[in-house]
Amino acid sequence: MSRTLSLRAALLVVAILCFSAGWPGSVTSASSRGPSLPSLNAVSKTCPLIEDLASRVHCYERLGLNVAQVGTPSGPIADDAWRLVRTPDPTGGRDAVSITRTADISKSDLEFAGLMLRCGERSVEVLIVLVRAFPPRAHPKIKLTAGSSSVELTASVVPPDVLLLLPRDATALAGGAWQASTELAVTVEDEQGPIRGFISLMGIGHALALLKSNCSAQ
Repeated sequence: MSRTLSLRAALLVVAILCFSAGWPGSVTSASSRGPSLPSLNAVSKTCPLIEDLASRVHCYERLGLNVAQVGTPSGPIADDAWRLVRTPDPTGGRDAVSITRTADISKSDLEFAGLMLRCGERSVEVLIVLVRAFPPRAHPKIKLTAGSSSVELTASVVPPDVLLLLPRDATALAGGAWQASTELAVTVEDEQGPIRGFISLMGIGHALALLKSNCSAQ
């Protein structure tokens, strides 16, 4: 399976996640680009459960999802590979704000999509983004290595089940040690074999500061 397909799948997943995790609606800047996105139920219950990667990508495409719907950054970021998206809550609640970066496809496994930072209720949350769904009640072990420092954390699976939410220790790392490193290596324990991925950390300090400013503005 080609690395081109891997990149395509990763970007499609990131596009989905920018509109999901319990945050219905569409990106403000995407309203002029075409029809609104399909419901989260259609995505979370169908596409991530397809085992074959090519078929899963086609499922996303049939639902009308494409890379163009990721949207554009809402403000300046030192490294534009980090993408900030604000999603309005149609019920009038707080906007959902997240920032994502896709994996280095030259070194990452096909099922590894990237990293997401998002505004939580109390602080910024750090999530690993996969292409394949995990069981909702799973708590996979995640090994994170930046430079010479490694830590193993236990993640929780959150909708649409391709998101692995890391504990607050990861938030502290994103605001500290990771900013002195150029790359994050991730290993996700899985019964089918480990899933490994690499994400550039260049620009994470500026990206995190921008995200926090948007969190506090809500």
